[in-house]
Amino acid sequence: MGAGVGLGVALAAALSLCACGPLIEPASFPVRPDSVRSADLLGPYDGMVVDADSDRPIAGATIAASWAFESGIGFHAPAGAREVVVETGADGRYAIPRLDDLPEGASARIRRFTLVVYHRGNVAWRSDRIFPGRSQRRDFSQRGARIRLDRWQSSFRHAAHLVFLGGGTKVRAAAAWELQAAALELDGERVPITRPRMEGAAATTLPPLDISKLLSDDEIRGVTGYVGKFEDGKLTDLPTTEFYDSRHFKALGKPESYDVGLRVWRLGASASEVQYGKLMSALPDARTTDEVGDGSFRAREGALAGLVYLVRERGVVVSLTCGSAQCPEPAQLAKLAKLVESRLPDLPPEPVRNAAPPLPEGAPTDSSGPATKPTPEPEVPEP
Repeated sequence: MGAGVGLGVALAAALSLCACGPLIEPASFPVRPDSVRSADLLGPYDGMVVDADSDRPIAGATIAASWAFESGIGFHAPAGAREVVVETGADGRYAIPRLDDLPEGASARIRRFTLVVYHRGNVAWRSDRIFPGRSQRRDFSQRGARIRLDRWQSSFRHAAHLVFLGGGTKVRAAAAWELQAAALELDGERVPITRPRMEGAAATTLPPLDISKLLSDDEIRGVTGYVGKFEDGKLTDLPTTEFYDSRHFKALGKPESYDVGLRVWRLGASASEVQYGKLMSALPDARTTDEVGDGSFRAREGALAGLVYLVRERGVVVSLTCGSAQCPEPAQLAKLAKLVESRLPDLPPEPVRNAAPPLPEGAPTDSSGPATKPTPEPEVPEP
């Protein structure tokens, strides 16, 4: 009895100590690169991102810092997370503020901290693991970290890279183009290395897809009878790549119900089938219509109606959206979609994707085998 009372008193005392804040697990990395003192898991964090080959700062890299929480006494269970996302400045530096949005509860625990760094053309960097192979990383520190990003290699696979990357919505958005590259791998094609051009270096990025000739403001007005002006720009859910482009015809001074949006994926025969199927399964209120292309369906969300279709011969998927005020009649959306289909031959020639980019003189050749066939998840935009 006495032992039971003593245990209860000890447990109550422990809980009272925890009531003032969550327990914080010891960090597995030092506070500074030259220190043996353990880091403060709460932060703050700072460092610099550089190119591993040239040691030049990398600007515009996405930095995602996340804290994972647990709760429970004896048996611990996940209890949410916090994430802070920033970008490196022109000097490659980043700064993550100290976490002040702490979990509540007597048994709350801050379990771990993870830093993810992503920059197109480079291998993703994590503070806990190394790609490829997922071996444990041992060169991260809380303050003054120097993060060296390796260049992407043609032997790597985008599907495995995305699994390694993880991260929240902003990291996934930055890496969205890789979903399309992984789809090309599914089609058995070697994906060329694409990276931003550095000063003094030869360009290695294929030209982006340009769909500007597929639809114009005047053609929209001719179909819908609208007399106002449009601001012609890009949709912001996905970046333009060699595989994807978009246009946003935004009616000036009008609500979204007057807007027109056009998205085009040029992925090759098999990958375009995959993308078309993913869009059909993910977009709201999708119903097959087969009114344009080799297969089509309509979808609707709020004031926007969408028509998505597949053109197998060209390996293209087209998604056209039109607001209910701009296209009050279903036939108007279909007419615009058929107009775009008739213009697909005007797209710039498709780049040769099976050829690797030219290597510097004397560089070793790539002896990797044929591309494997992963099962990527193509990006699904809002309708």
